Amino acid sequence: MPNPILPPDRFPADHSSPLVSVSDVRVTFGETVALTGASFHLCKGEFVAVIGPNGAGKSTLLRAMLGLVPFTGQIGFSSQLGAKPLQRISYVPQQQSLDWSFPVTVWDVVMMGRIRHIGWLRRAAPTDTAAVSDALERAGVSDLRRRPIAALSGGQRQRVLLARMLARDCDLIFLDEPFTGVDAKTQDSILQLLERERISGKAILMVTHDLESARAWCSHILLVNRTVIAAGSPALVYTPANIEKTFSSARLEP
Repeated sequence: MPNPILPPDRFPADHSSPLVSVSDVRVTFGETVALTGASFHLCKGEFVAVIGPNGAGKSTLLRAMLGLVPFTGQIGFSSQLGAKPLQRISYVPQQQSLDWSFPVTVWDVVMMGRIRHIGWLRRAAPTDTAAVSDALERAGVSDLRRRPIAALSGGQRQRVLLARMLARDCDLIFLDEPFTGVDAKTQDSILQLLERERISGKAILMVTHDLESARAWCSHILLVNRTVIAAGSPALVYTPANIEKTFSSARLEP
């Protein structure tokens, strides 16, 4: 799938000061080791795909970085992100993890992305309304703003989550399987949207199973199977040895 916008090296990442540094991170659930010895950096201007088989710890890695699961090791955030760096992360979870029967509209969901700007129990300002309208337009769901979320298709739901992400306007974007339940056209639109965010200076970390899209669009690849197998540009990481090591079923056994 060719990238019709610009090649990743046209806007190189700033490696002089990583926004996030992950060092020797280990996550366990009871006696099961979900992730161990995971280390890498995420820099401004990078679009990183996290790739590996089911059960390899990809989503666990994102959740550890978000502070949603306990871990050992170190996850450090740059001072550029301020005193509350987790508030500078916009997280797009898997669709199935959300309750789509909740009685709210598309507009309501996207406005939730403005909470850190508005504050709790306060009314949205004109700037917040404008940000939500802009996010809906950029995500291609402006015409759905008054539709209940229960009436949306899978592709429409994903676009709404992306609109919420855009409205949040954070330095870091984490996505967990954003292509689930979407067609090829929607997937391509999502990738173009994310590439524009990267060009604007955002750092993006995306869990995906789509190796070819990652090769075409992402500046960096993180191969994961209970640990980080390899990290770097697609040209360096996509080797037969690394792919074999990543998708070897033997590594998935507890």
